[in-house]
Amino acid sequence: MKKLLVPTDFSPCADNAVDVALEIGRKAGAEITFLHLFPDKSGSMHTLKPESKLTHHAEQDAEAGNAKARLDELVHRAERMGIKAKPLFVLDKGVDKIENYIKPLEIGLVVMGSHGASGIRELIVGSQTQRVVRHSPTPVLVVKYKPDPVEFPNILFASTFHEDPAPHMDCLIRFAGLWNGTIHLLYIGLEKDKQSKAEVEEKMNALSNRFTDVKFTQNFITTNDTEWGIKHAAKDIKPDVIGITTDITVGSLLFNHSLAENLVNHEEIPVFVINTRC
Repeated sequence: MKKLLVPTDFSPCADNAVDVALEIGRKAGAEITFLHLFPDKSGSMHTLKPESKLTHHAEQDAEAGNAKARLDELVHRAERMGIKAKPLFVLDKGVDKIENYIKPLEIGLVVMGSHGASGIRELIVGSQTQRVVRHSPTPVLVVKYKPDPVEFPNILFASTFHEDPAPHMDCLIRFAGLWNGTIHLLYIGLEKDKQSKAEVEEKMNALSNRFTDVKFTQNFITTNDTEWGIKHAAKDIKPDVIGITTDITVGSLLFNHSLAENLVNHEEIPVFVINTRC
């Protein structure tokens, strides 16, 4: 978590993500890159009358200048908090994607806002944040609303424990450590799952023994609706953030996708997604 990437379109939910990222950056001593993909509209110039092209160019230049100024404001804000930061302004011709910048910049955590998606759009297209979650090679913290205060001492981490999540959890462990936090392990037991409670407890104990700097609790729920199971457990645990890997799938046929993508769209509290597929 020494390098954070914060994509922004300067919307309210992106601003909420900025607030969270600044606090993480301050506590972790991390460097922040603020990324803005600016849409290049020059491809439509041929449809404009000659006298309109100058106006179009001027308007786009003004919008680009405003976006660069807002990125600089975010950098100055970070620097006033003692955080090293830099802007990244990208003229997007329609092919650039947020996830394309993660590996080249050696990013350890992406912090981004989400507008969510619903209905047919969610099923067919999803949201931009869902796409980043699906393709990011590094964990993504998705923020819709700014927590008050910005702190995450209680983390609910949900898993079926079919696969050992430990190899993918270093970043989440460090994240929890920033707040001397507790990770509440939640076993989601599907009704057809043949694992016994004793087997799951053994896996949970092994996970706890591997990461001794963080406190753990053990929680269990049996359900065929994994998203409902997490929401139900959250009523008692009252987590500040939900952690999950992308290996739990929901839906069927054409609309099969990860539970993490569902939570990104539907949950109001932040969701910490670890992509086990990349």
